[in-house]
Formats: sequence, C-alpha cells, structure tokens
Amino acid sequence: MSPAEVLNELSKQGVLPPKQQAEIAEIERIKPFSLHWELRSMLYIGILLLSSGLGLLIYDNFDKIGQGALLTAIAVACIGSFYFAWKYRPEWTPAQTKSRSTFGDYALILACLLFLTLEGYAQYAYNVFGNRYGLVTLLPALLFLPLAYRFDHRGVLSMALTALISWVGVTVRPLDLYFKTNFFNQGTVLSAIGLGLLLIAVAIGLERKHIKPHFTYTYLTIAGNLLLVALLGGLFNFGESRLLYALALAVTCVAFDQYARRDRKFQRVDIADGSFLFLLMSTVYGYIGVTYLFFHYVRPQSDDAYYWYFILTGIALVYYLMSQLPKGNRTNESV
Repeated sequence: MSPAEVLNELSKQGVLPPKQQAEIAEIERIKPFSLHWELRSMLYIGILLLSSGLGLLIYDNFDKIGQGALLTAIAVACIGSFYFAWKYRPEWTPAQTKSRSTFGDYALILACLLFLTLEGYAQYAYNVFGNRYGLVTLLPALLFLPLAYRFDHRGVLSMALTALISWVGVTVRPLDLYFKTNFFNQGTVLSAIGLGLLLIAVAIGLERKHIKPHFTYTYLTIAGNLLLVALLGGLFNFGESRLLYALALAVTCVAFDQYARRDRKFQRVDIADGSFLFLLMSTVYGYIGVTYLFFHYVRPQSDDAYYWYFILTGIALVYYLMSQLPKGNRTNESV
C-alpha cells in the first residue's frame, strides 16, 4: 500500500485524527527524493563502459602495445580490484549482508569483468584453452559462483549463472554455437530444460535452508527464462514431441503463476516486483505457446481471423496483467 492509502485507512478506523493525517501527508509530499538507485545504476553503467572501452582499446592497439604488456596490465587491474573487494568483504552470514565499503561491490563486479577480458584475450592471443571451448565458459562459472555467495553479490551470481548456461550450450554443440546462428537442436533443448530445472530446484532448496534466500529471485528469473525459452524451442522445432512440450510449457507457466501468488500472499521481501515478474513470465510465454498452437492447428483462411485474434487476445492479456498489478502500483495518488 502507498503511504496515502495507509493514512486514509488509519483515518477511516479512527486511529489518526484528520489534522495529523494532513500533516503526515504533507511531510510525505515534500520529503527529499532518494537518488540511491539512480547513482548505483550510473556507477554500474560506468563500470560496464570502462570494461567495454578496455576491450576496444585492446582490439585497436594490441599490435602496438604488445600482447604481454596488455595481459600484464589487465591482470594487475583485475588483481587490484579483487584485492580491494576482498579487503572490504562483508562478514559471512547465510542472511543478506553488505560490503563494508561503498565501492566494494563495484570493485568486485569490475574485477569479474576484467577477468573475462583477461581470459578472452589470453585465448585469442595464445590459445591457452585450445579447442576446449567449454572450459572458457565453465571457468568463470566456477569462479563467480562462490564469489557471489561469499560477497553476497547478485550481479556476480547472474554472471555465474549466465556462464553456466553458456557452458551447457558449448558442451552440447560447440561448433554450431560458434559457426551457426541456430543451434537449438534436440540435445541443446533437453540440456537447457535439465539445467533450468536443476537451478530452480537448487534455488528452492537453498531458500528452505535459509542460505541466501534473497538469491532465489535471481535464480528463478534466469533459470525460469531459460526453461521457458527451451520449452518454446521444443514446441516450435520438434513436431513429433510438440504436444509433450506444450504440456510441459503449460505446467511450468502454472507453476510460476502459483509461485508468484504464494509470494504475494505471504508478503516476503521484494515480493511486489518479483511476484509480478513471474506472473508476467508465465503469462507472456504461455500466450506465445497458445498462439503458436492455435495457428498451427486451426490455420484460419481469412486475414480477418488473424486480426481479430490478436486484437481480442491482446486486450484480454493486458486486462489480466493490469488486474494482477499490486494495488499500490495502480493508484494515482502521490507517494
């Protein structure tokens, strides 16, 4: 609920006199606006731009500066960033914690990005991994995952999960990944489904054991999208198993929908945003699957049928999503 709704409810119950309600509402209206997340976003964007600029610098000047000098400079910067992050590391606890320095989190994310740059350039310059492409993506995953838990950093956790997902794709079909645009074969689809289910099970298991439960949102967002995209890939590409993939997609969408509603019911941390995201995922992916099946089996002969289908279902979809928004997000009152 918004502050205005809380004040109105307290006033209706007779707990808050009208004069105090007006005074508190005025304080809420003129209180300073926090720029915390805006500044954090700018710092993260700055780190990404720095990392991208470093990559462009290497690409344009590696023949002038020298490969050894570039690798040494990147390694020194990477080690320095890791040292700073480790120096101000938070105390280990299964619950959520924060770095002891304002810039500790940014130093860690910069160190991880520099590590990726170092690894990529070492492979390009000296072919240190040979043809073992899977090792290129597995190594960051094995490094970033424990770092994410030790430093309680969801950004690094996202990088670790992304690297792990990439490793599965590279391991299944490395040549198709590098030389073809579509590598969504049966093996890749099944591997993605298996990894998505495994990550979801790990997230729920760790949440129940109260080990970094705030990481569950990141796990479910990444693994859920991976699982749903893989199921859609199977639905689109493999006719002999189309109905099986459709059933699995329906079950997954319902499961995410129910999980989101359970979260909203119990009002856990970050539920307002998280619950709606999972509702959005289940609704959009489900809509794509239903639309594909409708046109695959029904195949209307008139263009008007396509037009009215998207108009009517689009209105229904938007109405459903709007009805599921948290009540505070639909109010026009000033916060």
